[in-house]
Amino acid sequence: MESLQIARRIVAAYGGTCFLTNLKLNLLVYWCQVEALRQSGEPLFADEISVGQCGPVEPLVWAEYATFGSRMIRQRDEWQEADLDERAEGVIARVLASLGDLTADDLLRMSSARGGAWWNARGRGDVRITVECIVRSADMHAAAPTSTLARSVGEVAREYPNALRLLERS
Repeated sequence: MESLQIARRIVAAYGGTCFLTNLKLNLLVYWCQVEALRQSGEPLFADEISVGQCGPVEPLVWAEYATFGSRMIRQRDEWQEADLDERAEGVIARVLASLGDLTADDLLRMSSARGGAWWNARGRGDVRITVECIVRSADMHAAAPTSTLARSVGEVAREYPNALRLLERS
């Protein structure tokens, strides 16, 4: 399986409910790889993960969605991805359930944390993040952050439901 298949499936299944940019999509694909390694010790996809300037990057995914820049990725017919195998669908569902509401910035902080695969690879001057690097990193035990922009906005919306409506109309 390729990282691009995972990315296309995320866009097809969650693009309507999750604000996906190229950066956020790349980070979610990375966390799908981590989740697969946590569960079975086997990678979800075989292609390379690069050490990007700020975090992990799947070059095929980045290139595919580059035209969107930092804008929201819109579904295209040619990106329709059929359901993947049960394992892949389960991994994607778990990652999106726990991390899908996070902003790209929240995911970037999580993905570039001290002791994580990107941090370790970058510190060694590596240009790619290997499966072994992920397995030996703190990413294998990382949990979704509790203090995020997305969660804060959600709490405000629950506690003060009219406040955001007033802002929308101003």
